[in-house]
Amino acid sequence: MPGSSLCCWGRKRSNEDGILHPLLPDDERQAINELLQFFRTSVDIGQPTEEQMRSLLYVSYSERVDLQRTAALCFAEISARMQAEVKMEMVEALVSLLQVHDVEVQQASSLALSNLALKGPAVNKRTIMQAGALRPLISLLSSSNEDVQCNACGCITTLATTEVNKRNVVEHGALRPLLQLARSSDARVQRNAAGAILNITHIDTNREEMVRCNGLPVLLDLLQSSDRDVQYYTAAALSNIAVSEQHRATIIAVNNGSVLNHLLQLLSTSSNKVKSQACLALRNLASDDVNQERIVHLGGLVHLLPLLHSQDQETCTAAIAAVRNISIHDGNAVHIVKGNFLPELSTLLTKERWPEAQCHAAGTLRNLAAEKQTLALLKSGCIDTVMDLLDNSRCPDAVLAESTAALAILCAAEDALGEIMSKRGKPLCRSLLVRAKDSQDAEVRYNCIGALGHIAMEGSTHQLLLSCQPSLLQLLNSLMQNTQEPAFVHLAIWVLQQLCKGGPETLQAIRISVVYEQLTTVSSSKQHRPEITELAKAVIQTLAVPEAKSPTSPSPVS
Repeated sequence: MPGSSLCCWGRKRSNEDGILHPLLPDDERQAINELLQFFRTSVDIGQPTEEQMRSLLYVSYSERVDLQRTAALCFAEISARMQAEVKMEMVEALVSLLQVHDVEVQQASSLALSNLALKGPAVNKRTIMQAGALRPLISLLSSSNEDVQCNACGCITTLATTEVNKRNVVEHGALRPLLQLARSSDARVQRNAAGAILNITHIDTNREEMVRCNGLPVLLDLLQSSDRDVQYYTAAALSNIAVSEQHRATIIAVNNGSVLNHLLQLLSTSSNKVKSQACLALRNLASDDVNQERIVHLGGLVHLLPLLHSQDQETCTAAIAAVRNISIHDGNAVHIVKGNFLPELSTLLTKERWPEAQCHAAGTLRNLAAEKQTLALLKSGCIDTVMDLLDNSRCPDAVLAESTAALAILCAAEDALGEIMSKRGKPLCRSLLVRAKDSQDAEVRYNCIGALGHIAMEGSTHQLLLSCQPSLLQLLNSLMQNTQEPAFVHLAIWVLQQLCKGGPETLQAIRISVVYEQLTTVSSSKQHRPEITELAKAVIQTLAVPEAKSPTSPSPVS
């Protein structure tokens, strides 16, 4: 016991048994009882006065259990309504009481610390940790009393909300007893244990320890709990663990991948927060091809589609994030199209107040476009929505990056390009030029230029492209001047190569423009990679021979 915290002990007397006890006068006993009654009945308790603290500290360090109980109960009453920063001397007294071998003292003192950590200012957590509370709290996790378990576990859960504390909790050996309590038949204990496990899984090294301690089977059992909080905490913890490819394989290996079934079942619960976390866990697990296929095989798309209608932003966003990862698999695109997802994707693209959901919807379209679903995308109206986003000044760059990537892929498909140009030819080219010139996002600019290059592959579009403003040739000239971005230099020359496949008017327009001189500079530059200078020389050679066809070269557009 830290002697520096003792205000006074008074004289000591010896009983017949030879054991020393603190002398407690009757008036002091009465004062303490009145103090306890005051704490129990007062509606407005703040920081204890100096006199009150003196009395509490006096009995906190007593060797008599009845006085320790009194002190612990007083602290519990204070902490329930105390919003001020707690003083170290009070926390040290509580840490001392945690170590008393009496269940009532342990119950009240652990509750008091839990209240101070949860309801008080953030600095209280640091004070509690500095006072050395963690070790005795972890010891109390092994108590046979469920109230003590619940309080100690709840306090650790609250403490484990900073990175330092999350590491300390695991380093001091809390994980195994927490996993044991996660199997408790007491719903309160199980809930607090699941919450603590969630908090500590935010740290990579803790996740490693969780897997090493065979905690995954425990989490899979918790997914089947009927308690909504337990379901939420567990799904979120699994989502954190599934960030690692190695851990994803380990999760799936438990009970032959039953985790996927359990998570899909949670998508039908009435709780939005549970559905959201289950979707996020599925999203992370669907980072692997094999799981993308398994989820579809298990009927996952049927469970996910209704969630895209959800009016809860987090639920809808988590669901479309899962769909996006599932759409990466080669064979899943056709199931997504047949599952009537395209109208929902188009609707999500228009939800300006839900930018993350917009981004995932656009990313899903990008994946579908790459899987040769161009005709389905055109018929659904999704591409019209994507093209509308180009002219929306409020559209976030992240959404535009995915949308323009999908558009560039579609423009590379002959069957799609003709219909796109017939519907939105001139406005589309102008919008792409504006974004390519003015966007501050490199990916958006790259995708727009790539789309223009694919459009230029069709000779009938050249006159349109060269007549649009901003000027395409001036844009390409500007790109080739930027030696700091070789990818854009390469892309610009590739677009010129497509234009060189046009007629005499197109070739002449290039020859007399500023772009020709810059092209010559690039071809002789030692600052550029060989593939860039060689492509520039090939284009110059084509321009030197009127109406000659240019040699083919692979597109740099991904």
